[in-house]
Amino acid sequence: MNTQAKYLVKDPNATSFLDTAQLDSGLSAILGDPKAIDAHVAPDVQGAHIVLKDAAKKIAALVNDPTRTETAKHDAAKQLAQKVTTHLEKSKAALEAHAEKLKTTALAQADLHLGPRSESGVLHSEIRSWVREQAKDPGNIPAIRAAMADNDDVAAVLWHSPSFLVGLAPSVHENLRLEALQSRKPDLYTSLSNSVGLSKLAGKYEAAIRKVATSFYNPELAAQASKRVEI
Repeated sequence: MNTQAKYLVKDPNATSFLDTAQLDSGLSAILGDPKAIDAHVAPDVQGAHIVLKDAAKKIAALVNDPTRTETAKHDAAKQLAQKVTTHLEKSKAALEAHAEKLKTTALAQADLHLGPRSESGVLHSEIRSWVREQAKDPGNIPAIRAAMADNDDVAAVLWHSPSFLVGLAPSVHENLRLEALQSRKPDLYTSLSNSVGLSKLAGKYEAAIRKVATSFYNPELAAQASKRVEI
């Protein structure tokens, strides 16, 4: 007994993607939750939800469209996929642009507050020497962290000095830099964290765009539409 296919592409991955794209919770997993994201890009995410959900429903409806041949169905699905892809690319670009803006602004402000100061040059040089000496033994990292927590100048040095000047492994240094920023300027740390989150979400849009192309239609069948003879 033959079971009617749900979608044009008869593949479990395509079925899973299109099923998920018709659920609000599924859309949040694919494209992010507009209620839990930066207000500047929430409309872009919400718009992506609406477009993908509507398209997924239309793809399901195309299966039983009595006015189209199988080739015509796939051609229509291809056109729909192109519209969805264009919209998702615009949303992705908006996410990336805002992520970069948050990052650039936060780093500039952080440098303003924690950057080098001419009047503190001698003290900061001594602090770097102390950090380098401590960094020779990985077991002394807690001591560096404690000094950073207690002293604004130590926090500033760890923020604005390159890794090689403080003798710390880049990964360890980066963690200490972020801790310094979080403790002194939590709002800027939050902006940086949001920037990272938006960049990761933009990566999800890239994945969604690829899935749209493979889940909506069969390229070989859609291509046959161009061979139609007009009378």
